[in-house]
Amino acid sequence: MGHYMKQFIKLSLLFTLALILVVGCSNNEDDDQTAGEEDNNKQETSTVEEDEDSEVDDSSEEESSDSNDTHIEHQKGLKMGETGIVEDNGDNKYEVTLNSVEYVDVVGGLDSEGETHAVANMTVKNIGDNNFNAKNIYEPGFGPDGELQSSLNSVLMDVDDVEEDLLEGEIAPGESATGDHVFVVEEKHDNYLFIIGGSGHQIITYANWDVPESEVE
Repeated sequence: MGHYMKQFIKLSLLFTLALILVVGCSNNEDDDQTAGEEDNNKQETSTVEEDEDSEVDDSSEEESSDSNDTHIEHQKGLKMGETGIVEDNGDNKYEVTLNSVEYVDVVGGLDSEGETHAVANMTVKNIGDNNFNAKNIYEPGFGPDGELQSSLNSVLMDVDDVEEDLLEGEIAPGESATGDHVFVVEEKHDNYLFIIGGSGHQIITYANWDVPESEVE
């Protein structure tokens, strides 16, 4: 074998080895890159799952927050003897129970002159955090629907010979007071409303009672 042939074979072997090394390194780099991409995908997937979990946790916290909401809806159509919850704009919150309604011709020495009066007896329980005077509850109204009369109590408080036990007195949280509110009845009707606030009134939560004339004493 000639000298040049030996050199050619050596060069061919070296070239083949070099080619094998290059291909091998390239494969290793591809494998490493693929492994790296898989790791990144795993991390991204984990991050998305964690984000989804956090969203679930957030929504459950929101639901928990909503479940603790103590807002009371307005109450309509309550019956005699039933209790409604009222929250006025003075940070006072109280339960009101309408105990009875009766006709009275003369109140505080004032003749109704053909008209009469309705005396509504009620119990007020303080379920808020502040003391308040029962006479300062949101002013009740009474009468047929669309013809409600305001309470006369603010006037009668200054009259000496009122036989009715007008609603007043300091009420601490958890305590109650019972008393009367007096209204003029211009004409007797089959059905009345007793209200503490209503739609369009400046009050947070109101309560209304239906009072059939047959239940007025």
